[in-house]
Amino acid sequence: MVEQILETNNDFDVHDHVMDFSDDNELSHHHKVPSILDDYDWNDMTQLIHNMDFKPGMTLASRQIAQEHQKNILTMRNELTKKTLLMRASYKGYSYHTYPANEFQQKASNYIKETGIYKFIKNVNLINPKVSQQCLKNIIHKVDTTLNMLLNSKSITDQQYVLMHPLRSVVRLNYLHFVPDTSEDSDPLQPIIICKDGPTFNLAHYLSDKLWSIFNQITGCKTFANSDDLVYTLEQYAKNDCLHETTYFVTFNMNDICTKFSHEKVINALENFFNLHQSEIQETCVGLTKEIIIELVRLVLQNQYFIYEKKLYQQIHGSASGSLLTIPLACIYLFYGQSTSLIHTLINNKKELFARYRDDIFLTWNDSKDKFQTCFNEMMINQKQHPNMTPLKSTIGSTIHLLDVELTNDNGHFITKIYRDPNTDEYELPSKYQYHVNRPSSLIKAALKHAVQCCSNQEDFHQERRHIDLSHLIRGFSPSFINKCIQEFYKEFNIEMDAHDLFDDLPYETFRHRIMHRYEQEMAFKKEQQTQQQNIIRIPYPDDWTEQMAIKIKDDLLAILKDNSTNKEAFNNIKFEFVPRPHTPLSMNDYLVDRRPPLSMLTLPNE
Repeated sequence: MVEQILETNNDFDVHDHVMDFSDDNELSHHHKVPSILDDYDWNDMTQLIHNMDFKPGMTLASRQIAQEHQKNILTMRNELTKKTLLMRASYKGYSYHTYPANEFQQKASNYIKETGIYKFIKNVNLINPKVSQQCLKNIIHKVDTTLNMLLNSKSITDQQYVLMHPLRSVVRLNYLHFVPDTSEDSDPLQPIIICKDGPTFNLAHYLSDKLWSIFNQITGCKTFANSDDLVYTLEQYAKNDCLHETTYFVTFNMNDICTKFSHEKVINALENFFNLHQSEIQETCVGLTKEIIIELVRLVLQNQYFIYEKKLYQQIHGSASGSLLTIPLACIYLFYGQSTSLIHTLINNKKELFARYRDDIFLTWNDSKDKFQTCFNEMMINQKQHPNMTPLKSTIGSTIHLLDVELTNDNGHFITKIYRDPNTDEYELPSKYQYHVNRPSSLIKAALKHAVQCCSNQEDFHQERRHIDLSHLIRGFSPSFINKCIQEFYKEFNIEMDAHDLFDDLPYETFRHRIMHRYEQEMAFKKEQQTQQQNIIRIPYPDDWTEQMAIKIKDDLLAILKDNSTNKEAFNNIKFEFVPRPHTPLSMNDYLVDRRPPLSMLTLPNE
């Protein structure tokens, strides 16, 4: 059964939270690479597959199941190779699709040519990749030089220097791959640039935190972690009597802006943003002037180099999809690039809710649709400067959908339920759960919990529960296993069910209240953890290091930093944690999708 195979592939509970700055959910699962793959090329994957049934402590039954899993993966890889097919996970979701390799690669080539956002630099030789290695050296040198100059002039602190500086021991050049957006006709491709070990990633991460802090403080913009958070936030909005009979919901997506904005235009928008809110920015950015921020943003944008198909490219429009700086720049570009009437309306009207999930913008609107469209059109003038930028489309109404939730304002009464996109796989397993969470019992319980949180009516919840059953049955889970998980879920919240799986003397509202209360507790705990983890730099060490070796290197690193620091007390507030590299279970995406160029093209030469 499917659940047995998946259980076998989840021997570890530790996941890749180490050095993973995307825990705040800003990056999709397409941008995340398990640490165990850091030292493996695609050609080495067969070694990992062959070792699946040799894990320490495996029982005979577990080994037999792992061997079956191993056989299936190798068969699929061989079939893809034999038929010259590529397999890719969909852009929004986790369903897999196969394409003739030549057709997919031609489609990707056409995207690069037609959009004009990537500039070809040089071919890269696999045997002697001096071109890419020199490019990586140059970027590191530019970052080094800039940060050293700012540190010596006391324009940044020692603390800021450490947080923005790349870790030379793990730094790698960015790389590009494509995934299909199956929610649209013709399956257009979406570029995915992996930046997590890139030479400007730490710098972009630090700037992103600063810009979001300023932007959110000034505009009141909230960030949705997921659709559960979306529903919870809007229910609080309604409870505070901010939702009126005539309140509209508005959404629009900025993805095209993220990849295609003009670098000079975004710098102009950033300057406009700083000038309009100078006093607030001075309070938020203590020790970092607007001139320094702009200089560092330019440094990131001018050094967006990456490898694709043994070629070196530079991104000359927009920002990399895997950079944490991309979306804050796109927001500032959009709201401060031309007309600021929409953002000022949101700032001045405290009863409007302004929020986002990644590059999806959400807001409430308590004026006419015509007034919104006027403000929106004025804001969009800036888009015309890029001929290939698709006009931004907004949705406004009393019923809309965002993520996997349908939101309705029924004359001041807020109603929510699960939304299913008719253009995607109807029975795909719930896409809100990260791809590495593959313990099926947890997955089913999480799906049920999500259904309760997002379904305000009992009838909608039961419909979604039946859908969860069917989705898992279609994918090979046994009825007894599904029923066992459902009963365990109800028991966790002290719910008794009758023979027909109906609530026994307990209103659905009470059941939902228990789950929402649990959600509030989880959010409070997470917030406390985030506060405690501020100024902590986690550095994973290889499997062949002992704990004593890691402690010795950590002590040596701190000594070097303090010896070369202009402020001996600067590192008292920074905590370095050397931790074992986590063993995250690999997904089918990792076993079947060749995404990364050879490591020799991405890393510095051994010197």
